[in-house]
Amino acid sequence: MHKTRNINLDLIKVLACIGVVLLHTTMIGFKGTGSWNLLTYLYYLGTYSIPLFFMVNGYLLLGKRNITYSYILQKVKWILIIVSSWTTIIWLLKRDFTVNPIKKIVGSLLQKGYFSQFWFFGALMLIYLCLPVLKKILNSKRKYLYILSCLIAIGLMFELANIILQMPLQSYVIQTFRLWTWFFYYLLGGLLAQFDKEFIKNGFKRWMKVVAILLLLISPVILFFLAKTIYHNLFAEYFYDILFVKITSLGIFLTVFTLSLDDNKSKWIVTLSDQTMGVFIVHTYVMKVLEKLLGFSYTGAYLLFPIFTLCISFFVISLLMKIPYFNRIVKL
Repeated sequence: MHKTRNINLDLIKVLACIGVVLLHTTMIGFKGTGSWNLLTYLYYLGTYSIPLFFMVNGYLLLGKRNITYSYILQKVKWILIIVSSWTTIIWLLKRDFTVNPIKKIVGSLLQKGYFSQFWFFGALMLIYLCLPVLKKILNSKRKYLYILSCLIAIGLMFELANIILQMPLQSYVIQTFRLWTWFFYYLLGGLLAQFDKEFIKNGFKRWMKVVAILLLLISPVILFFLAKTIYHNLFAEYFYDILFVKITSLGIFLTVFTLSLDDNKSKWIVTLSDQTMGVFIVHTYVMKVLEKLLGFSYTGAYLLFPIFTLCISFFVISLLMKIPYFNRIVKL
Protein backbone atom coordinates (compact mmCIF):
# COMPACT_ATOMS: atom_id res chain seq x y z
CA MET A 1 0.00 0.00 0.00
CA HIS A 2 1.34 3.44 -1.00
CA LYS A 3 1.93 5.68 1.99
CA THR A 4 1.04 9.36 1.57
CA ARG A 5 3.92 11.75 2.07
CA ASN A 6 3.60 13.94 5.17
CA ILE A 7 4.09 17.53 3.99
CA ASN A 8 4.18 18.77 7.58
CA LEU A 9 7.31 16.74 8.26
CA ASP A 10 8.84 18.20 5.10
CA LEU A 11 8.13 21.70 6.41
CA ILE A 12 9.73 20.84 9.76
CA LYS A 13 12.86 19.68 7.89
CA VAL A 14 12.98 22.96 5.93
CA LEU A 15 12.64 25.01 9.13
CA ALA A 16 15.32 22.89 10.84
CA CYS A 17 17.62 23.45 7.87
CA ILE A 18 17.12 27.21 8.14
CA GLY A 19 17.90 26.93 11.85
CA VAL A 20 21.20 25.13 11.20
CA VAL A 21 22.28 27.87 8.79
CA LEU A 22 21.34 30.49 11.39
CA LEU A 23 23.47 28.70 13.98
CA HIS A 24 26.54 28.76 11.77
CA THR A 25 26.17 32.20 10.15
CA THR A 26 25.36 34.26 13.22
CA MET A 27 27.62 32.87 15.97
CA ILE A 28 30.79 34.74 15.03
CA GLY A 29 28.86 38.01 14.95
CA PHE A 30 28.43 38.14 18.71
CA LYS A 31 30.75 35.54 20.20
CA GLY A 32 33.72 37.90 20.30
CA THR A 33 31.95 40.57 22.34
CA GLY A 34 29.42 38.32 24.09
CA SER A 35 26.92 41.14 23.80
CA TRP A 36 23.23 40.99 22.95
CA ASN A 37 22.22 41.95 19.41
CA LEU A 38 20.03 40.73 16.56
CA LEU A 39 22.55 38.02 15.66
CA THR A 40 22.37 36.71 19.22
CA TYR A 41 18.61 36.39 18.93
CA LEU A 42 18.80 34.59 15.57
CA TYR A 43 21.56 32.28 16.80
CA TYR A 44 19.56 31.00 19.74
CA LEU A 45 16.45 30.63 17.56
CA GLY A 46 18.53 28.14 15.59
CA THR A 47 19.01 26.03 18.74
CA TYR A 48 15.94 23.97 17.90
CA SER A 49 17.15 22.83 14.48
CA ILE A 50 19.07 19.78 15.71
CA PRO A 51 16.28 18.48 17.99
CA LEU A 52 13.82 18.87 15.11
CA PHE A 53 16.03 16.93 12.70
CA PHE A 54 16.33 14.04 15.18
CA MET A 55 12.59 14.11 15.91
CA VAL A 56 11.64 13.95 12.22
CA ASN A 57 14.05 11.06 11.65
CA GLY A 58 12.71 9.26 14.72
CA TYR A 59 9.12 9.79 13.58
CA LEU A 60 9.84 8.34 10.14
CA LEU A 61 11.89 5.30 11.16
CA LEU A 62 10.24 4.31 14.42
CA GLY A 63 6.90 4.79 12.70
CA LYS A 64 7.71 1.75 10.57
CA ARG A 65 6.19 -1.59 11.57
CA ASN A 66 9.46 -3.45 11.34
CA ILE A 67 13.13 -2.43 11.22
CA THR A 68 15.60 -5.06 10.00
CA TYR A 69 19.38 -5.00 10.25
CA SER A 70 19.64 -5.26 6.46
CA TYR A 71 17.61 -2.06 6.15
CA ILE A 72 19.71 -0.31 8.82
CA LEU A 73 23.01 -1.42 7.30
CA GLN A 74 21.84 0.02 3.99
CA LYS A 75 21.16 3.35 5.72
CA VAL A 76 24.57 3.28 7.45
CA LYS A 77 26.25 2.39 4.15
CA TRP A 78 24.81 5.49 2.48
CA ILE A 79 25.87 7.72 5.35
CA LEU A 80 29.43 6.44 4.95
CA ILE A 81 29.26 6.93 1.17
CA ILE A 82 28.05 10.52 1.60
CA VAL A 83 30.65 11.38 4.25
CA SER A 84 33.47 9.66 2.33
CA SER A 85 32.50 11.30 -0.98
CA TRP A 86 32.34 14.85 0.33
CA THR A 87 35.49 14.44 2.40
CA THR A 88 37.36 13.12 -0.64
CA ILE A 89 36.10 16.02 -2.78
CA ILE A 90 37.43 18.59 -0.29
CA TRP A 91 40.64 16.58 0.18
CA LEU A 92 41.27 16.77 -3.58
CA LEU A 93 40.29 20.44 -3.90
CA LYS A 94 42.54 21.41 -0.99
CA ARG A 95 45.32 19.12 -2.33
CA ASP A 96 45.76 17.97 1.23
CA PHE A 97 47.76 14.95 0.09
CA THR A 98 50.01 14.79 3.15
CA VAL A 99 46.96 13.86 5.22
CA ASN A 100 45.41 10.40 5.14
CA PRO A 101 41.84 10.90 3.78
CA ILE A 102 40.59 8.01 5.94
CA LYS A 103 41.55 10.02 9.02
CA LYS A 104 39.60 12.96 7.66
CA ILE A 105 36.55 10.77 7.02
CA VAL A 106 36.60 9.38 10.55
CA GLY A 107 37.41 12.83 11.91
CA SER A 108 34.37 14.32 10.17
CA LEU A 109 32.11 11.90 12.05
CA LEU A 110 33.81 13.01 15.27
CA GLN A 111 33.58 16.77 14.65
CA LYS A 112 37.24 17.04 13.60
CA GLY A 113 37.31 16.75 9.80
CA TYR A 114 36.57 19.09 6.91
CA PHE A 115 32.88 19.10 7.84
CA SER A 116 32.40 19.72 11.55
CA GLN A 117 28.62 19.34 11.15
CA PHE A 118 29.07 15.69 10.13
CA TRP A 119 29.03 14.75 13.81
CA PHE A 120 25.27 14.55 13.18
CA PHE A 121 25.83 11.67 10.76
CA GLY A 122 28.08 9.94 13.29
CA ALA A 123 25.41 10.17 15.99
CA LEU A 124 22.74 9.07 13.51
CA MET A 125 24.76 5.97 12.60
CA LEU A 126 25.06 4.97 16.26
CA ILE A 127 21.31 5.42 16.74
CA TYR A 128 20.55 3.45 13.57
CA LEU A 129 22.58 0.48 14.78
CA CYS A 130 20.45 0.33 17.93
CA LEU A 131 17.07 0.64 16.18
CA PRO A 132 16.32 -3.05 15.41
CA VAL A 133 16.70 -3.91 19.10
CA LEU A 134 14.97 -0.74 20.28
CA LYS A 135 12.02 -1.36 17.98
CA LYS A 136 11.42 -4.74 19.66
CA ILE A 137 11.68 -3.22 23.14
CA LEU A 138 9.44 -0.25 22.31
CA ASN A 139 6.33 -2.32 21.69
CA SER A 140 3.98 0.04 23.54
CA LYS A 141 3.54 3.74 24.27
CA ARG A 142 4.21 2.99 27.94
CA LYS A 143 7.70 1.69 27.07
CA TYR A 144 8.40 4.89 25.14
CA LEU A 145 7.29 6.99 28.10
CA TYR A 146 9.39 4.97 30.52
CA ILE A 147 12.61 5.35 28.51
CA LEU A 148 11.90 9.02 27.75
CA SER A 149 11.38 9.63 31.48
CA CYS A 150 14.76 8.06 32.21
CA LEU A 151 16.41 10.25 29.56
CA ILE A 152 14.70 13.35 30.99
CA ALA A 153 16.08 12.41 34.43
CA ILE A 154 19.59 12.14 32.95
CA GLY A 155 19.14 15.56 31.35
CA LEU A 156 18.01 17.06 34.66
CA MET A 157 21.10 15.63 36.36
CA PHE A 158 23.27 17.36 33.77
CA GLU A 159 21.34 20.59 34.34
CA LEU A 160 21.91 20.37 38.08
CA ALA A 161 25.61 19.58 37.64
CA ASN A 162 26.01 22.49 35.21
CA ILE A 163 24.41 24.89 37.69
CA ILE A 164 26.65 23.68 40.51
CA LEU A 165 29.83 23.70 38.40
CA GLN A 166 28.88 26.92 36.57
CA MET A 167 29.92 25.30 33.27
CA PRO A 168 28.48 22.81 30.76
CA LEU A 169 29.57 19.30 31.71
CA GLN A 170 28.66 18.21 28.17
CA SER A 171 31.74 20.03 26.88
CA TYR A 172 33.80 16.98 27.89
CA VAL A 173 31.88 14.79 25.43
CA ILE A 174 31.97 15.48 21.69
CA GLN A 175 28.53 15.89 20.14
CA THR A 176 28.66 12.55 18.31
CA PHE A 177 28.61 10.65 21.60
CA ARG A 178 26.02 12.70 23.53
CA LEU A 179 23.61 9.90 22.82
CA TRP A 180 21.48 10.40 25.95
CA THR A 181 20.43 13.70 24.35
CA TRP A 182 19.96 12.55 20.76
CA PHE A 183 18.10 9.39 21.78
CA PHE A 184 15.63 11.55 23.71
CA TYR A 185 14.66 13.60 20.68
CA TYR A 186 14.73 10.56 18.40
CA LEU A 187 12.45 8.54 20.67
CA LEU A 188 10.21 11.56 21.21
CA GLY A 189 9.65 11.67 17.46
CA GLY A 190 9.11 7.90 17.51
CA LEU A 191 6.50 8.21 20.26
CA LEU A 192 4.53 10.77 18.24
CA ALA A 193 4.54 8.34 15.31
CA GLN A 194 2.60 5.86 17.45
CA PHE A 195 -0.41 8.19 17.46
CA ASP A 196 -2.81 8.87 14.62
CA LYS A 197 -2.19 12.28 13.03
CA GLU A 198 -5.82 13.32 13.50
CA PHE A 199 -5.63 12.37 17.18
CA ILE A 200 -2.61 14.66 17.59
CA LYS A 201 -4.34 17.45 15.65
CA ASN A 202 -7.41 17.26 17.85
CA GLY A 203 -5.38 17.02 21.05
CA PHE A 204 -2.98 19.88 20.33
CA LYS A 205 -5.28 22.85 20.91
CA ARG A 206 -4.93 26.35 19.47
CA TRP A 207 -3.87 27.82 22.83
CA MET A 208 -1.07 25.26 22.97
CA LYS A 209 0.20 26.50 19.61
CA VAL A 210 0.16 30.07 20.93
CA VAL A 211 2.16 29.00 24.00
CA ALA A 212 4.65 27.07 21.82
CA ILE A 213 5.21 30.10 19.57
CA LEU A 214 5.62 32.41 22.58
CA LEU A 215 8.15 30.02 24.14
CA LEU A 216 10.09 29.98 20.87
CA LEU A 217 10.10 33.78 20.61
CA ILE A 218 11.25 34.41 24.19
CA SER A 219 13.67 31.46 24.33
CA PRO A 220 16.71 33.31 22.86
CA VAL A 221 16.53 35.80 25.75
CA ILE A 222 16.36 32.96 28.31
CA LEU A 223 19.15 30.94 26.68
CA PHE A 224 21.45 33.96 26.38
CA PHE A 225 20.86 34.76 30.06
CA LEU A 226 21.73 31.17 31.03
CA ALA A 227 24.80 31.22 28.77
CA LYS A 228 26.12 34.37 30.39
CA THR A 229 25.23 33.80 34.04
CA ILE A 230 25.38 30.02 34.60
CA TYR A 231 27.07 28.19 31.72
CA HIS A 232 29.66 30.89 31.01
CA ASN A 233 29.71 29.47 27.50
CA LEU A 234 27.76 30.88 24.55
CA PHE A 235 27.48 27.72 22.43
CA ALA A 236 23.89 26.55 21.89
CA GLU A 237 24.97 22.90 21.71
CA TYR A 238 25.05 22.76 25.52
CA PHE A 239 21.38 23.63 25.93
CA TYR A 240 19.82 20.53 24.37
CA ASP A 241 19.52 18.79 27.76
CA ILE A 242 17.59 21.67 29.32
CA LEU A 243 13.96 20.76 30.01
CA PHE A 244 12.82 24.14 28.66
CA VAL A 245 14.46 23.39 25.29
CA LYS A 246 12.90 19.92 25.19
CA ILE A 247 9.42 21.31 25.87
CA THR A 248 9.86 24.11 23.32
CA SER A 249 11.19 21.66 20.69
CA LEU A 250 8.13 19.47 21.19
CA GLY A 251 5.88 22.53 20.95
CA ILE A 252 7.48 23.68 17.68
CA PHE A 253 7.24 20.19 16.20
CA LEU A 254 3.56 19.80 17.11
CA THR A 255 2.68 23.34 15.97
CA VAL A 256 4.05 22.72 12.48
CA PHE A 257 2.91 19.08 12.42
CA THR A 258 -0.72 20.03 13.06
CA LEU A 259 -0.90 22.81 10.45
CA SER A 260 -3.46 22.25 7.70
CA LEU A 261 -1.47 22.21 4.47
CA ASP A 262 -2.80 21.73 0.95
CA ASP A 263 -0.64 19.10 -0.77
CA ASN A 264 -1.30 20.60 -4.21
CA LYS A 265 -0.21 24.06 -3.09
CA SER A 266 2.76 22.85 -1.05
CA LYS A 267 4.95 21.28 -3.75
CA TRP A 268 7.62 23.90 -3.03
CA ILE A 269 7.90 22.49 0.50
CA VAL A 270 8.63 19.01 -0.87
CA THR A 271 11.20 20.45 -3.30
CA LEU A 272 13.03 22.32 -0.53
CA SER A 273 12.73 19.38 1.85
CA ASP A 274 14.49 17.10 -0.63
CA GLN A 275 17.37 19.57 -0.69
CA THR A 276 17.77 20.10 3.06
CA MET A 277 20.41 17.42 3.61
CA GLY A 278 22.45 18.81 0.73
CA VAL A 279 22.19 22.32 2.18
CA PHE A 280 23.23 20.93 5.56
CA ILE A 281 26.36 19.53 3.86
CA VAL A 282 27.49 22.45 1.68
CA HIS A 283 26.40 25.58 3.54
CA THR A 284 29.58 25.89 5.62
CA TYR A 285 31.69 26.05 2.45
CA VAL A 286 29.24 28.48 0.84
CA MET A 287 29.83 30.66 3.91
CA LYS A 288 33.60 30.51 3.43
CA VAL A 289 33.37 31.38 -0.27
CA LEU A 290 31.04 34.32 0.45
CA GLU A 291 33.43 35.63 3.08
CA LYS A 292 36.40 35.51 0.71
CA LEU A 293 34.65 36.85 -2.39
CA LEU A 294 32.40 39.47 -0.86
CA GLY A 295 34.13 40.25 2.42
CA PHE A 296 30.97 39.99 4.46
CA SER A 297 31.08 41.50 7.92
CA TYR A 298 29.24 39.30 10.42
CA THR A 299 28.37 42.21 12.65
CA GLY A 300 27.21 44.48 9.84
CA ALA A 301 25.40 42.09 7.54
CA TYR A 302 22.91 40.81 10.14
CA LEU A 303 20.20 39.14 8.07
CA LEU A 304 21.97 39.36 4.70
CA PHE A 305 24.68 36.81 5.41
CA PRO A 306 22.31 34.04 6.61
CA ILE A 307 19.89 34.78 3.75
CA PHE A 308 22.61 34.77 1.06
CA THR A 309 24.16 31.59 2.49
CA LEU A 310 20.80 29.83 2.59
CA CYS A 311 19.67 30.90 -0.90
CA ILE A 312 22.99 30.09 -2.58
CA SER A 313 23.19 26.72 -0.78
CA PHE A 314 19.72 25.75 -2.01
CA PHE A 315 20.64 26.91 -5.53
CA VAL A 316 23.88 24.89 -5.53
CA ILE A 317 22.08 21.77 -4.33
CA SER A 318 19.31 22.19 -6.92
CA LEU A 319 22.05 22.10 -9.59
CA LEU A 320 23.92 19.17 -8.03
CA MET A 321 20.70 17.14 -7.89
CA LYS A 322 20.64 17.22 -11.69
CA ILE A 323 24.15 15.77 -11.99
CA PRO A 324 24.62 11.96 -11.91
CA TYR A 325 26.29 10.64 -8.73
CA PHE A 326 26.09 14.04 -7.05
CA ASN A 327 22.33 13.59 -6.90
CA ARG A 328 22.97 10.55 -4.67
CA ILE A 329 25.33 12.25 -2.23
CA VAL A 330 23.11 15.22 -1.42
CA LYS A 331 20.20 13.11 -0.14
CA LEU A 332 20.01 10.53 2.62
